[in-house]
Amino acid sequence: MLKKHLFLFFILVISISFAQEKNSLLWKISGNGLTKDSYLYGTMHVSQKIAFHLDDVFYNALLKSDFVGLESDPSTWLDHMFNSSDEMNLIRGFLNNNSDFYNSPFKLNEPKQREIMFYLSREDVLLNGILYRTNQMMQNFQEDTFLDMFIYQTGKKNKKKIFSLENFEESSLLVKKATLSSKARKSKPDSWLQKRMKDEGFLSLMNNAYRDRKVALLDSINQAMYSKSYMNNMLYIRNENMVNSIDSIVKKGSLFSAIGAAHLGGKKGVIEMLREKGYTVEALTSEITSKAEKAKKEIENKTIDVRFKEQTADDGFFTALLPNKMYELNILNNTSYISPDLTNGAYVIITRMNTFSKIHGAEIKNKNFDKLLYESIPGEIISKKDIVKQGIKGLDILNKTKTGNFQRYQIFFTPLEVLIFKMNGKNNYVKIFGDTFFNSIKFNNVTNSFITVSPKNKNFTVKVPSFHSFINKSYQGNRTIHAIDKENNYYFLREVTLNDISYIEEDTFELERIQERFYKNLELEYKKGNFETSKKRSFISNTKLKNGSSLFLKTMTNGSHYYLLGYISNKKDVTSKDVFFDSFKISNFHYKEDFTTKIDTSLYFSVKTIVKPSFNRYDFNKLNENKSYESFTKSTNYTNNANEKIFVKLNKLHDLASFDNVDSLWSKKGYSNNFYNMKRALKQNTRLNFNSLYFKNTLEKKNVRKGLDANGNHFYSYYLKDSLSSKAIKVKNILVQGAIYELKTLVDTVYSESKFVKEFYNSFKPKDTILGKPLFIDKTNQFFLALKNKDSIVLDGYDEVNFKKKHTKKLMNVLRTYEFPENQLKIKKYLIKELGKFKTKKVERFLNDLYIKSFQNPSNQITIINAILNTKSEKSYTRFLKLLESDVPLSSNKYQMNRMIESVGDSLTIAKNLFPELLNYTTIEEYKKPIYELLVELIDEKLINSSDYLSYKKQLLNQAKIELKRQLGKKSNENSYASKSDGDLLKLYVKLLFPFRKDKNVKTFFNNVEFIKNSDVKSTLIMLQIDASEKYNKDIFRDLVSNLSSRGVLYEKLHNIKKTSIFPEKYKNKEEIYKALLFKRNQKKELKDSIVFLESRFFEVSKTKFEIYFYKSKINKNSTQKYNKDWKMNYIIFEAKDDEISIKPINDVNNKNLDTTKPIEEIIDDLVEENKLKNRKRVNLNSRGRRNRMF
Repeated sequence: MLKKHLFLFFILVISISFAQEKNSLLWKISGNGLTKDSYLYGTMHVSQKIAFHLDDVFYNALLKSDFVGLESDPSTWLDHMFNSSDEMNLIRGFLNNNSDFYNSPFKLNEPKQREIMFYLSREDVLLNGILYRTNQMMQNFQEDTFLDMFIYQTGKKNKKKIFSLENFEESSLLVKKATLSSKARKSKPDSWLQKRMKDEGFLSLMNNAYRDRKVALLDSINQAMYSKSYMNNMLYIRNENMVNSIDSIVKKGSLFSAIGAAHLGGKKGVIEMLREKGYTVEALTSEITSKAEKAKKEIENKTIDVRFKEQTADDGFFTALLPNKMYELNILNNTSYISPDLTNGAYVIITRMNTFSKIHGAEIKNKNFDKLLYESIPGEIISKKDIVKQGIKGLDILNKTKTGNFQRYQIFFTPLEVLIFKMNGKNNYVKIFGDTFFNSIKFNNVTNSFITVSPKNKNFTVKVPSFHSFINKSYQGNRTIHAIDKENNYYFLREVTLNDISYIEEDTFELERIQERFYKNLELEYKKGNFETSKKRSFISNTKLKNGSSLFLKTMTNGSHYYLLGYISNKKDVTSKDVFFDSFKISNFHYKEDFTTKIDTSLYFSVKTIVKPSFNRYDFNKLNENKSYESFTKSTNYTNNANEKIFVKLNKLHDLASFDNVDSLWSKKGYSNNFYNMKRALKQNTRLNFNSLYFKNTLEKKNVRKGLDANGNHFYSYYLKDSLSSKAIKVKNILVQGAIYELKTLVDTVYSESKFVKEFYNSFKPKDTILGKPLFIDKTNQFFLALKNKDSIVLDGYDEVNFKKKHTKKLMNVLRTYEFPENQLKIKKYLIKELGKFKTKKVERFLNDLYIKSFQNPSNQITIINAILNTKSEKSYTRFLKLLESDVPLSSNKYQMNRMIESVGDSLTIAKNLFPELLNYTTIEEYKKPIYELLVELIDEKLINSSDYLSYKKQLLNQAKIELKRQLGKKSNENSYASKSDGDLLKLYVKLLFPFRKDKNVKTFFNNVEFIKNSDVKSTLIMLQIDASEKYNKDIFRDLVSNLSSRGVLYEKLHNIKKTSIFPEKYKNKEEIYKALLFKRNQKKELKDSIVFLESRFFEVSKTKFEIYFYKSKINKNSTQKYNKDWKMNYIIFEAKDDEISIKPINDVNNKNLDTTKPIEEIIDDLVEENKLKNRKRVNLNSRGRRNRMF
């Protein structure tokens, strides 16, 4: 009842506060010495009609004001956007796709019909967001533009000065902080809003509040829904900035300010802030009459004159008169240029669609376009005619859309590309200004001479024919040049960038692989190419195209930059190819921008660079969720338009972390040599069963430097180098208090480092911000105090504490006296483990005593045992036995139990001394199997013989007979090998009892073993009998050989004892043995006789030869199984050793689906390639033939 009264009271208070103000979106600002009234209007940043309930007084105020003020001036938006790496990386899709590196980035695809139609019909998303914000599905419910733009256009059409009320960059950062925070919204809305939202959704509440012009209610809804930090960043700070701007401008004349309606209401709203500055702010309202409608139409229909300015494409290919600055966007292999006329709500868009027709042999001409125009050009085509400009053929098209607006296209077809020039505007805009634009189009690169071209950053130069196209000459992203000469010879160059600081690949592999994939994508065969120099800096190859022309390729690399050059000609004389290839030179980067000191407020450092710091959404959210004592990592990168990229990582260590000195820090925190490993070459490890393992190719540190920098901070710098590559990863670590900065970038040791890299590394300076706690002090007292106080700092920082021998007394004391709660038991185990490292008599006695006292906590007992066994000494193994004698730990955690015994086997020469005493514990089920496994391992290594455990023969036999009964009691299983795990223990008994086989009872046991189904156990017995040159059951032997699931198992065991000579010749060949090894698992009756050998292949990896055998299989057609009856692919791989039959596969794959649309030979080709390259990190064979999913 009380809650109900409180709710009603709160609603009453809100109602009273709302009643104090009129409901209005338009407010008059007067007083405080103003000679003219100014106005404040609350907008919605949308084109929906809800934002356009504009009454007479709105138009009166807007039209009689001297100035217009908006949150930001729309005429500056594109400049800010194109100068922001954050926004442009999203728009351009600049991605480092290293998982498919050799394939997609180097593809030069011909445009398909759907792509051509897309570029003809598209309305640019970026332009729509700036000019219209309309949705085709909602056009009947929208105006021509959004309200802010309408106000801007009204101001410009009436020659009013436009003001930005906010700093664009500051506002953008505040909005990002507000919207990208994981804590933007409250966990639950305030109770009054929850009750309102039961009947009406949040957006509906906001829309209705706006519709009813209740700005105070808008503020209350926002406060009830969003967190204080969100409100502060999204509204309050920005409100103060805008009020200060308004206060400054209104003194110069009458200002009409239009800002989001959410900024107006509340104590921290713009209305109240203006009043606090002494202004009188009053609501203005009126009816919506025909006067308002007339004013709106007059504004919308008014077109003002525009001064078109001549502009030229970055590569110089065309020049034209445009209504605004030309903004270039390079997406995929195409380029778009946009030039909006914001005032008139119009734009020009130019699209250059590269055809690469000389590569694909299919030139696009104007006649191909006719069939596409009807579907692709919006509305009605008014006229279409053929045109020719400077010898280049094209089309001129005028159309009228369903909304009554005219559009005009000129489309030109060159041997290199299709150029689409388009103008769009309201009403008759195109008829007024169209000729000014289209008649001004001029093509420049139409001569026959060779010219030298380079990117804006000058990192390479090359000579090409003047008739060329240069895609993305100046910005981040991949670059393409292609050209054609008077003899119809075709030239192309592709620059692709990959800034990978986690892996270095062999140069020779990469240079050749790029070309292999290029040929493969064109379905071309090629003869093996050649490396040009002894240093293998470039690779050249050639082949024939399907039309008979010759294709030559050359690849080179420089750090993160890769270059593919191509030349196509049907002439015998290829001198121009040599001119092209030989002219390519890698040079130093040039920068037009000035290097200035930038401050990165997110990672707390300053640096001299040409790149603005970026905002990292992920790190921003992570940091907001961290406690001050926790470790955290923040990262960012600085990427310039030359595609150079420097990675910066800030690693703040846990407040409990401590080290002896700076050298121990560098060695313990992942900076040592063994931290950098790369898997590259296939190699089996014979100690493990059938695993795919690899050689590790270690990156070596070169030019290591350590010391104090100019700022007094410890640093550790080096280059990570691979002997098979000219690339190196340049690393610099800087220690500041309790944090480490890590700088990384990719460089090339053949060429000099760029100014961008040198300046960044040399000028990098952490700010004075204190991060973390000093690392070279003893923090054990802090830890023990926090543990006692149950401070949460210890829960995730206990393993960071640096315990020394001098701390043993404190460790023993806390373990003896402190009662660890449930959530700190893992800490207790860790402290036991740490204490066990110190080998003193006191520690030894303490752990022995703690072991006895931990009767009710076997997990702690196991931890104590593991701590003791870690030293791998005879003394520690003796202590282990004594502890078991005093009390045997038993845990429900099977892994923990097994691992304890397995760790004993880490030193077999010492472990042998534990027997036979350790066998006393095999009567305990949890100890039985791991102890017997250890014993068998010792026997196999000939460290123990049967006499050492003779006294336990009777116990072994009794346990073996029980296990045999257990096996015989199980139901018959067709999958005799699948039950292998069930027979693991029985197989151990067979091995351990075999030396006593002449014993009558043991002999009876072995006779009974023959009745079980488990082929692994039976083949083990036969192998032992053969190895001892004794009689064996030949019927069982024949059964094991004839059964596919056991044949390979038997052969493998005979191979191990060098007795394969008795294996039947019929099956003693690679095809049969490999089939048996491949199909030994999970075999069902339905699969028998449905396995077909396909073929074997050889491949080589890192000078090691491998063989791969392919089989297809399917379930028998008479099987009762209702699914999965199609043919499946299976294969197995071995290291090739001439005619020798191997038994240790490198890899095997079963039941891989077969693509029925491809011939078997092609599938096998792909699988061989997949296995050959599986350890090449940047190879992604799953992407073969895939085009961009955008189309």
